Amino acid sequence: MKCPNCGNELEEGKLLCEHCGEEVKIVPDFDIELEDKLKESISDMLQDMAAEELRKNDSHQEPENKSVKDTTNDPSAYFPTESNGVRKLQIIIIVLMLIILAVVIVAFTVHSVSDQRYHSFDYQYNKAIVCAVENDYSSAINYLERALAIRPENLDVRLLLAEYNEKNGQRQRTITLLEEILDMGADYSNREEVYNRLLKLYESEKEYVKMDCLLKQCDIPRVVFRYNKYMAFKPEFNRRGGVYDERISITLKGNTLGKVYYTMNGAMPTTDSIVYENPILLEAGDYVIKAMFVNTYGVESETVTQHYVINQSAPDSPVVKPESGTYAQPVLIAAFYDAGTSVYYTTDGSVPDRNSIRYRDPIEMPYGISNFAFITYDASGLCSKIVNRSYQLRIQANFDVELALQVLKNNLWASGKLLDADGNLPNKPGSNQYKIKTLYKADETMYYIVYEEYVDLDGNVHDTNEIYAIDVNTADLFKAYKADEGIYHLQPLEEYE
Repeated sequence: MKCPNCGNELEEGKLLCEHCGEEVKIVPDFDIELEDKLKESISDMLQDMAAEELRKNDSHQEPENKSVKDTTNDPSAYFPTESNGVRKLQIIIIVLMLIILAVVIVAFTVHSVSDQRYHSFDYQYNKAIVCAVENDYSSAINYLERALAIRPENLDVRLLLAEYNEKNGQRQRTITLLEEILDMGADYSNREEVYNRLLKLYESEKEYVKMDCLLKQCDIPRVVFRYNKYMAFKPEFNRRGGVYDERISITLKGNTLGKVYYTMNGAMPTTDSIVYENPILLEAGDYVIKAMFVNTYGVESETVTQHYVINQSAPDSPVVKPESGTYAQPVLIAAFYDAGTSVYYTTDGSVPDRNSIRYRDPIEMPYGISNFAFITYDASGLCSKIVNRSYQLRIQANFDVELALQVLKNNLWASGKLLDADGNLPNKPGSNQYKIKTLYKADETMYYIVYEEYVDLDGNVHDTNEIYAIDVNTADLFKAYKADEGIYHLQPLEEYE
């Protein structure tokens, strides 16, 4: 069969020309044949009726001696005049019945052709393409739906149907079709296109949680890489949970931009939990860390849990001598500790740590009341229990602290080093202040050891590195030079000047 429009040869069963798109009307050429048959049938019926009438007339009357008209070719001559109306009515009824029969045949034929097209995949598919070219997506969708009903396993039809639905504004139907393709076609060659279409739909509607779920089941690396920022995987721990014999540091990170939230009390993390910013230091003990990652689009990952047991024994506390008490002469404070460890201390009674003063040599006991706290750290960072010491260093002397300091300032004023007895300076703003740090004993003589400090106009204190010694009984003044902890060389102040 050829196309009536372009003459292209059509394959058997094709109802649409693949060359020009012309619809092929497969209707049998029955009209002329049927008309001839109808004429022949009517003529036969008339002849039969005429012959019957002739037999009746022959049986009721004798033929007259006159020429008999030949009625063989004119059957109507056999019908009496008075019966012409009835005969005509009979003829009309018969003709109408034949026409009805013809109409039934035509209707049946048309129905057969229509039914053939209805069940033709190619016809429905090609009609959908033609409608889509004309931007009639509603009709195109109807044709494709029928084509899909004929071949429900055809994933290309589903993909094209999804495209037409999207262009026709039917978003939910589009998503359903794309999801069906992913469920049905694990080996479908156009899976990447399906993923991209579906993800773009979710992205346009800001349905980031759905994007995360879809991407986690995606088996195409290019797609996952392209949309990685929308995903939220479990945060990564730099160390697995387990038993450790050393102090460890735990770091957490997400797969993209966002925040990691964690807990260490067994509770499930939320966005109100601790935000990870710095490594988590784990010393001796038992720890359960639960963490989740939340990306910049608000998508939350699953929670991951790690359990750590740190089996480290803390180092021994330092042995500090002397014991707490009241002392009337200078004493050095010494700390004894194991090799491979370090000792740190504070002088105000606060809790020491690795940012405190590191102990290296014996410490001069401060004059007055002092409170020391010592702690030991090993190489792994574990610390000991804290050792506290309280001391009071006092002495009965002819010159108490206030009087001895006044003698020193008066002498420095008299020598021009000070502007007045209050410590103001003659050559720069600010003033000097003097504090007794400790006691020093040499040749049975006891001395106050005084440190000079400069105070600027903003109240900041600076060490001038000037040290003085005052005899506690005579108030004799000396310039002092520190040789070691608890050891000073003294020079009379007048010689120094």
